[in-house]
Amino acid sequence: MLELTGLRLGMIGLLCMAFLFLPVARGSALLRLIDIPFEHATRYHVWLGHLTMVLFTLHGLFYMIAWDIQGRLVQELLAWRNIGIANFPGVISLLAGLMMWATSFHPVRKHFFQLFFYTHQLYVVFVVFLALHVGDFVFSIAAGGIFLFILDRFLRFCQSRRTVDVLSASCLPCGTVELVLSKPANLRYNALSFFFLQVRELSWLQWHPFSVSSSPLEGKYHSSVLIKVLGEWTENLRDYILSKSESDSQVGPPPPVPPPEGHPPPVHPPQGPVRNLMYENLILVAGGISEANPHVGPPLPVPPPQGAPPPGPPLQEEGPPPQGPHPPVPPPQGPPPPLPPPKGNLMYENLIVVAGGISETEPQVGPPPPVPPPQGSPPQRPPPSRHPLLPPTKITASVEGPYGHEVPYHLMYENLILVAGGIGISPFLAILSDILHRINEGKSCLPRNVLIVWAVKKSNELSLLSNFYKESICPFFSDKLNLETFIYVTRETEPPLEEGELHKTMSSSIYPVPSGCAMSVLVGTGNNVWSGLYVISSTVGFIILVALLNILYVNPFNIHSWWYKGLLFLACMVGGVLIFGGTVIGFWHLWERKSSARENYKDDSIEVDNAQNVGTMAHNDIRKKDTKSSTNILYGSRPDFKEIFGSTSKKWGHVDVGVIVCGPPSLQSSVAKEIRSHSLMRECHDPIFHFHSHSFDL
Repeated sequence: MLELTGLRLGMIGLLCMAFLFLPVARGSALLRLIDIPFEHATRYHVWLGHLTMVLFTLHGLFYMIAWDIQGRLVQELLAWRNIGIANFPGVISLLAGLMMWATSFHPVRKHFFQLFFYTHQLYVVFVVFLALHVGDFVFSIAAGGIFLFILDRFLRFCQSRRTVDVLSASCLPCGTVELVLSKPANLRYNALSFFFLQVRELSWLQWHPFSVSSSPLEGKYHSSVLIKVLGEWTENLRDYILSKSESDSQVGPPPPVPPPEGHPPPVHPPQGPVRNLMYENLILVAGGISEANPHVGPPLPVPPPQGAPPPGPPLQEEGPPPQGPHPPVPPPQGPPPPLPPPKGNLMYENLIVVAGGISETEPQVGPPPPVPPPQGSPPQRPPPSRHPLLPPTKITASVEGPYGHEVPYHLMYENLILVAGGIGISPFLAILSDILHRINEGKSCLPRNVLIVWAVKKSNELSLLSNFYKESICPFFSDKLNLETFIYVTRETEPPLEEGELHKTMSSSIYPVPSGCAMSVLVGTGNNVWSGLYVISSTVGFIILVALLNILYVNPFNIHSWWYKGLLFLACMVGGVLIFGGTVIGFWHLWERKSSARENYKDDSIEVDNAQNVGTMAHNDIRKKDTKSSTNILYGSRPDFKEIFGSTSKKWGHVDVGVIVCGPPSLQSSVAKEIRSHSLMRECHDPIFHFHSHSFDL
């Protein structure tokens, strides 16, 4: 009875396993056909994984109890039969599955992601020994989903072998990293897509998904992603970019040329910013003395010390130099002249300059003076500098994708509400850019009213939106698009007094020399013709290999071992993909190279200058209201979705409204709950809200 129950549980587990690998085949034609993106399909994979491992664990447990009652537990566990089920490969497969299952729970994934990632590579051991355990006939129950996964995995392997040029890498003031990647002009994706990114300087095995933050219409040859620093991998990426940018910036100017003999050395302007020349409007606050016309500009010349000879006349710029020795300078007659009274900002011992960006007591002009070494210590060596001809540092990146929704549903609604939390604004930047580019280029674009609700923890995150220039994309977008933005800063009760300090030298960028390596188009979501040929040829090749194997090897040599036939069956699956599918991929790659060669690689003026200026750009710009868009920043409060959806209902009336949410699960549940409540109490003149989620948790 126990063995029969274990057998039934094992068969049900195989049926669950038939669907287990389908959701994780990212570019699968099946997922594209039913329009379920990968970020949503992973939830089904998690549920099926838990159910499959529960059934397989109970399957093994019932058999072990039955064998222990019969007194032959060890003999059965180590049994490897030729005819029938081989138990020992099943034990190995179950142990590998248990290790993957134990590290797949949410607490482990959240705090020990690398452990979860590396143990999940045991799926190869799990599948291979499962085929050895049950044989070819039983294994064929779950072979369909595994074969589609092998198709996708091999295609991803071919795409990821190419290194992609990182055109720029920037650290924004809030610590978020922005990467601009090179792509071919014929790579197809939409504004809701995402890439899997690998940086080989950090890890050769880890791949992490990031939403695209640029529209496919923004540039033919580049695409950008925003990466928030949350874990060890992202921290290492930020530190790597900052360290390499600092080392690249050590390339200094050539040494100064000494002046001719007999001429005084040139006077150089002070290094660094002159604070009182950085602002259009100044407020000088001092105590005791007030002056209507303060001195603004470089410091006045300091008179010579008492008793020193007066300075000679300035050198003549024209005319031949004087001949013969210089005449002696006559000694001063009488007491030295009194010092002129100080003027302007030299009148105070302590000066506080209050301006719109930076406030500083006793501002320092130029670099700080060098600290002399202690007496008796050896002289310090100058810091090493890199040769100015060395090329800048290059990031070795590989990309898989793009993946995501096949249909850009942000273009299906005339009215949109975009709700973001923190870095969740990234895909919405791509959506806004896509809408503005379509309006500017006269393409079909349904959205006319867009409301953005963005919740951030601190105001330094506002730099994510401050370098998004709507007017540069479409100067007259307000004629066709009504755009409103509400930003909620939850952990600050008021704006910082000195906003310029929030963006102080936090940004750095590196610009490697492009080698012309863009993303590969060998992706399942790419060209439909080549993708279809790849799937068909691999399937036909698998059938041909199985037929030839039975005709030429299995039947003539009387191969009856179940475990061996299961291994041959799995080898035919892999061989069909590698041989027949690999041939199609080779032709696909040649077609890609010819298509790229026919195109003129033109510079589409990537706006990397914006990334350089982010470090000194205060988020004061996005708080300026203009006639083209309305931006409101609320401090110390959270979004009240009941009020937001209520005011929207009165303003827009009976229309269809698309609500897209990208943020933490708590934000998604709050929005979904309010939409559900609004739908139950909806009146005939109220809008209909359609909920869409753009977040996923692996």
